[in-house]
Amino acid sequence: MKQITIILAALAMMAWALPIRGQSDAYLNPCQFHNIDKTVKARLGAGEDVAYQQNSIKALWPVMLNGKECPNLQEALCKWLTGKDNIKLMDRAIEYILYSDNEDVSFADNSPYLILDSFEDIESFISYKTETIELKTLGKRFATFHLFSYIYAGGAHGMYAHNYITYDTELGKIVTLEDILIDPELIRPHILESINLKYDYTEEDLFLPDDGILKIPSVWYFEEGFLHLVYQVYEIASFAQGNIDVPLFYPNDTDYLTPYGQQLLEESQAEAIW
Repeated sequence: MKQITIILAALAMMAWALPIRGQSDAYLNPCQFHNIDKTVKARLGAGEDVAYQQNSIKALWPVMLNGKECPNLQEALCKWLTGKDNIKLMDRAIEYILYSDNEDVSFADNSPYLILDSFEDIESFISYKTETIELKTLGKRFATFHLFSYIYAGGAHGMYAHNYITYDTELGKIVTLEDILIDPELIRPHILESINLKYDYTEEDLFLPDDGILKIPSVWYFEEGFLHLVYQVYEIASFAQGNIDVPLFYPNDTDYLTPYGQQLLEESQAEAIW
């Protein structure tokens, strides 16, 4: 945490797994980020109860977007990382991620514990926890961050989750689905059709409720003029099918978006590869 570096937007616009798109003028509307890349390896407990844990965080942490500080965005990122309402500062959130196990128990509560340089020559099972925060898009008004979490605690495979946070740099607020939709019921009939078009999945391929109508997920984002709805692993499909990230293809934009949602959609249409 002592080696966190502040980088100007022109240098910090790097893509790790997803492309960064946008149209923000870094000279007229400066942006600043902390570039975080930290890993902690630890031995927990002693004797027969000894366990090994590796925690990592890699993040492009926003300090200033389009010439404005972004405390509400920082608090939202802290809450996503920790699940805690009372952790609102970056340093505390990073410490929580790096120094707690997969059950969110602090290393200090697993006393004794020892921070290791490496896991060389260790044949015991190792648990892993990884958190990643990437800037996906940055426009003149809106910024979208992609958040990825992965945990492995044994078994055939680990578990992962995707989240997206869209932030209004002008109003200094997190954009919610309620902000952009006139009525969620207007898009519900089109979700299954869109899933079928993208993935070729039918009702038989998905976990549907008794009424056969898919719920609207809490995770969403705009990209290239489409509203994407994101279902996590096991939410509506098997692990082998992965998360379902579906752009809505069918509804007319003016039928389901508020004027505010239209602004967000139009900015996503204007985005260019950085």
